[in-house]
Amino acid sequence: MESHPIEVSIKEKSSGKYELELYLPKDFGFQMEAPHRIFLSGSEGLKVTAAELKLTGPTHPKKPEYFEYVKPLTFQVEGKGKLLMEGKLFYCNFLKNICIPAKVTKTFSI
Repeated sequence: MESHPIEVSIKEKSSGKYELELYLPKDFGFQMEAPHRIFLSGSEGLKVTAAELKLTGPTHPKKPEYFEYVKPLTFQVEGKGKLLMEGKLFYCNFLKNICIPAKVTKTFSI
């Protein structure tokens, strides 16, 4: 059971090119100035050849130190296999007024 509300998904945009999407529910936000870290690695024949993993997005209209949402992150792969996403993402719960670093680990089959 994951102890954070962050949802991660990937979408294939074209052959070998993908987008990694990060979602938070309403009343949560990713901190803009935090030292977010995301690592992608391939196994079982999959190789990550390029990745743009810096969080970007519009400023939250009510909370200027947070993103309203995070734009999809792009990456490219060669081959087929498993993609491992490991990250440390900083988010805040606006209702409880607390900010928390989340360790996020997710594996995808490509």
